[in-house]
Amino acid sequence: MADVTRRPPAAVLAAFDVDAAVLEPLSGGQGMAWRAGGLVLKPLDMSLEALAWQEAVLGDIAEDGFCLARPVRSRRGELAIAGWSAWQWLGGQHLPGHWADIAAAGERFHRATADIPPPSWHWRRTDPFATADRAAWDAEVLERFTSLPVIARLAVQLRPVQGRDQLIHGDLSGNVLFRPHLAPGIIDLSPYWRPPLFATAVIAVDAMVWEGADRSILAILRGHPDAAQYLVRAAIFRVVTDRLCNPHRHEPPPWWTSLLYVSAQLCHLAASAPTAAVSASASGKPCEVDPEPPDVSRN
Repeated sequence: MADVTRRPPAAVLAAFDVDAAVLEPLSGGQGMAWRAGGLVLKPLDMSLEALAWQEAVLGDIAEDGFCLARPVRSRRGELAIAGWSAWQWLGGQHLPGHWADIAAAGERFHRATADIPPPSWHWRRTDPFATADRAAWDAEVLERFTSLPVIARLAVQLRPVQGRDQLIHGDLSGNVLFRPHLAPGIIDLSPYWRPPLFATAVIAVDAMVWEGADRSILAILRGHPDAAQYLVRAAIFRVVTDRLCNPHRHEPPPWWTSLLYVSAQLCHLAASAPTAAVSASASGKPCEVDPEPPDVSRN
């Protein structure tokens, strides 16, 4: 990854025909992205093989109710220069609380990606995100993380689910941008091959943990009989990702108590299924789960 303690170097700006005077830092992209007119410059966070695959796949997807940010080549036709890549600038912003709209954009995207096969490099991934995804779906991988009490409790609730694996965007929550009078923009594809409802469940868990959503968010899973199972897997995915990305952290992050509370709710929900399935009641209100916060002193 490029050194992001400074602006993109002159060689990168020249390669992508960018005037240094128009550079401005962006708040997204983990604080490592820069806007330059119609481009976004950011450190390369994937292999060149994966970047070339994204260029080809994103270029072939028919946009229907959404718009995609695609890679941009340099003047000499290169996808990356000195560890930096360039992407189309879509504009817009993440809108907190618009979870149903984010999920709807994801559903439209996933209808367009239903038949895209996984590339060979996908199965060779060993990055924290790929490992966390496997932990949510593979008991053998998950076993490595059950020393964490919250993971052990979630793992007990896992059951088989029905669903067809396909290309999904596994990190939609902050990567759907809303623009007046335009279709939502989808950026920063995080590719996984899982049922689309898993991506929706990740949105729901993110909303509850980081944006304070209440249980009404569960309506975005549309009453699917396996909704609780997808939510448990989404929580495992986020916990394992955090563990792998922050292996030397000694103090829990500010949102950890919220994550423990949400995980306890999801365990209760999964244990109660199907009698407490995630669905709308006759009144149209989401079904209730245990409203009392759990004892997190032993987590």
